[in-house]
Amino acid sequence: MSLAGRVQINIQDVAHFGPRVLARHLGRLRQDRMTTVPVPNVGHFHIRAGESDMAAVRQTFIERQYDLSFPPQLRDRIQRRYNEIVASDRTPIIVDAGANIGTAAVWFARKFPEAAIGAVEPEPGNFSVLQRNTEHYHNIVPIEAAIGGSPGHVAVAPVDLGWSTRTERMSEGVQVITIDQVCEKTAGDELFLVKIDVEGFESDLFSGDRRWIEKAYAIFIEPHDWMLPGEMTSRSFQEALGNHPFEIFIRGENLLYARV
Repeated sequence: MSLAGRVQINIQDVAHFGPRVLARHLGRLRQDRMTTVPVPNVGHFHIRAGESDMAAVRQTFIERQYDLSFPPQLRDRIQRRYNEIVASDRTPIIVDAGANIGTAAVWFARKFPEAAIGAVEPEPGNFSVLQRNTEHYHNIVPIEAAIGGSPGHVAVAPVDLGWSTRTERMSEGVQVITIDQVCEKTAGDELFLVKIDVEGFESDLFSGDRRWIEKAYAIFIEPHDWMLPGEMTSRSFQEALGNHPFEIFIRGENLLYARV
């Protein structure tokens, strides 16, 4: 990115987060590169200087990519379903698959405080930051694992983009768990919402047991055909979700499937 582009981003950050956000650059002077950024009305987030962590903060709290408040009819439907589950003395479950450093999990925890949230992240560095960012939220359960269509193991390695990772099935390595197993770990009662950002591994997730789709009221998913052209990583979820009564909305890099 050009110098002018970086200056423009910093100006936008100050406008949204206040001048103290610029102190995050001091993290480059620390051996662990850790620093914090203030998010108004939310708190401070731990991030690593020079990583994509700040981009995750922007996507969640500036671009509001997980916002369910519009259009009003969608907002009302989703809120009504959430209220129905809570009113029946059951705990709604939110699965954050590919939780990264926890920004989306915190967003959902604040919007749906009675929900149990399973924040699943396989990359060790991300998971460590995720734990720090969610430690004050009693309803967020950090889970160090990958998520897939069946149990097993994967290797998680960086790709040429520099800020992304690639997850591939292996005989050993990081544990893979299913949506149903995440639900069990949260100790919640009824699947409500699923957010999926797993860097192309969505092809595996939707090629396994799909019965959980019947239970989910809304599904956020970030496609990665652009990152892995020719591999048709979105094919399995297009086929799976197309057989259910969902409407599709666009939220930044995400598709939002909402049950009618």
